[in-house]
Amino acid sequence: MTSATDTTTVRWTTRAMPMSHLGAPDPLPYFAHQQPIRSKPTPPNRGLNAQESARGFAWGADSILPYQVLGEYDRAQAPGEMPVLEFSNGRLTALLAPHLGGRLLSLRDQAADRELLFANPVFQPANLGSLNAWFSGGVEWNGLIPGHTPVSCCAVFAGVVHSARGPVLRLYEFDRIVEATWQIDLFLPEGQDRLFVHGRIVNADAWEKQAYWWTNMAVPASPGMRVLSPADYAIEHVLPGNQLERFDFPDPARFDGSYPGNWTDACSVFFRTETPQPLWIAALDAQGRGLAHVASAQMQGRKFFYFGTGRGGQHWMDFLSQPGRGHYVEIQSGITPTQNQRFALPAHGELHWTEAYAGVQVAPELVHHSDYQTATRAVAQAVQARVDATDLAEVDAFLRGVSAQAVTERLHAGSAWGMRHEQLTGQALAPGLDFACPLRGQQGQQDPDPWDELLRSGRFSAASLERMPQTWVTSPRWCAALERSADRHGDTWLHALALGMAAHDRGDLAQARKGYQRSLNLRPTWLGYRQRALVETNVGAREIAYDAAWHSPGVPLVLAVEIANDMLDTGRVRAAHAFLGGLTSAVQALDRVRLAQARLAAETQDWPLLAHWLERPFATVREGESLLDTLWTRLQQGLCKAELAERWSEAAWQQWQARHPLPAHLDFRMQGQGQGQGAQPATDANAEHSLHGQR
Repeated sequence: MTSATDTTTVRWTTRAMPMSHLGAPDPLPYFAHQQPIRSKPTPPNRGLNAQESARGFAWGADSILPYQVLGEYDRAQAPGEMPVLEFSNGRLTALLAPHLGGRLLSLRDQAADRELLFANPVFQPANLGSLNAWFSGGVEWNGLIPGHTPVSCCAVFAGVVHSARGPVLRLYEFDRIVEATWQIDLFLPEGQDRLFVHGRIVNADAWEKQAYWWTNMAVPASPGMRVLSPADYAIEHVLPGNQLERFDFPDPARFDGSYPGNWTDACSVFFRTETPQPLWIAALDAQGRGLAHVASAQMQGRKFFYFGTGRGGQHWMDFLSQPGRGHYVEIQSGITPTQNQRFALPAHGELHWTEAYAGVQVAPELVHHSDYQTATRAVAQAVQARVDATDLAEVDAFLRGVSAQAVTERLHAGSAWGMRHEQLTGQALAPGLDFACPLRGQQGQQDPDPWDELLRSGRFSAASLERMPQTWVTSPRWCAALERSADRHGDTWLHALALGMAAHDRGDLAQARKGYQRSLNLRPTWLGYRQRALVETNVGAREIAYDAAWHSPGVPLVLAVEIANDMLDTGRVRAAHAFLGGLTSAVQALDRVRLAQARLAAETQDWPLLAHWLERPFATVREGESLLDTLWTRLQQGLCKAELAERWSEAAWQQWQARHPLPAHLDFRMQGQGQGQGAQPATDANAEHSLHGQR
């Protein structure tokens, strides 16, 4: 399928690359209290102004429902062919993956024969996203909830709008939490080596909403790279405590933080200026070459993120790619000054902005001038020569006009939830966006989705009541539809379970318990028992509920992870030993079950068994998770005390640690790795996540 003008084309092609298996969505719904990054009170901001503090939030406080977690990926990296859309005008060639959130995987300058982005040579999911699975590289469109977009590894809509100035490639989706739409329109002017991207977020409802947007651009990391953006000062995350704090930038009392290579630990640097001026950000190598990003005034935020030069950060980049091939720095632009903030989306309102991407070349002695402001002024001239304010305003006006036009040619379908929302509300979500897509039960498919049945007939069929839904609904509109259905056609276990989950999601645990019990009374199901376990405060009652869930028909294997960890978290070591020992080989093979086995070995002080579990790499280590290095430390403490017995001392233990450092395959530490420039104090997993929130 091809769309073309004289020089600009959009076509499907493939990209040969090693690929790991993504796996199916997790059938378990996850609630805010189950987030791997637990909510903490919003810490004080040190030196931030009102604009930089407005609409702040605490990371980990929000639920991700009704989205489903993706956590069944592996690290196979088998040879594969990834389907991609190629968008090219002969000067720049972009590769995009509509099945992976519309990620812009590659942007190649054909004349210079140079890749402007970090184009990851593999597809390797890892546990860094809001829904677990995430992968590094390219340009990521992050909205409308905080963190890496929930569609990082999910399909979005794609199509072409044929305009008077050539094809515009559109990506768009409906966000199920904010219940608003986002779209990205990409435009390659004929004969130019600049990519323009227009963003649009639409709120069709009659009330204001809180939303979020950051565009993240990964560029290849190289020795001597410098990231520059207009800045009178910077805001950084400070640990422990996760405060946002204002610093001089670069800070002469510490080091020049504009060089990512000066940061030992993972870092987030937000560039801030008090002087109104065109905002841009550029990452330039030792020779003064690199990528510049310019955006219209709606994008106030500029930031760079780097994993740091410490061994753990370097391991993370290899882990997300292949050894020695995954090193990158992210430059980012957002609607808010920092990533700890949301912005207001007005009732019946739209937010528009335009971004521009261009390669730049600046004399290295200017890029790397010792005075940051001198370097910034020199790079600003080069950036403005590539994309000046007049250019940006003109393209912004053109793309704003195109943004409400319907796609001429659909190239890829996203989820059915935008279409369902329009059916539920009886109104279109956004002019120009078509969310129609085939439903289960159509085109020869079997088993209609129960939520489509609820929309069409107001009730669930007997067939739907014989199986568990693949996903759930939680919003007030869907709850109202469920309540109407129960009133008119009678309550069922599915009505009660869905309404219980919605109450659970909004924090009404008393109502959730009632719903779960009503569902179990109408029909016992594995998920009804599991949900009952989640709201049980009594350990014995929770154990009974989990046991009933595990022995119910249709129970998914992944529930074993939750049950085992609950036993270990509450000190029921014997119960965990019996449960884990009775699992089948298929369940034993699950990544997080192996981690639970390692935790059990540590609790029972079975050091040979713990060493066995720690020999193998794990696929689903959570960013910021300290479990692996904690288990390694417990193993070495146990071995040291067993060998030294009464000769054990603190000094002997320190010597032992020096002889038995954390193995590289277990080292995912992002803080406290040394006393070099940029090192920050070691901290726990929860605080670490908020260090950068979203790379």
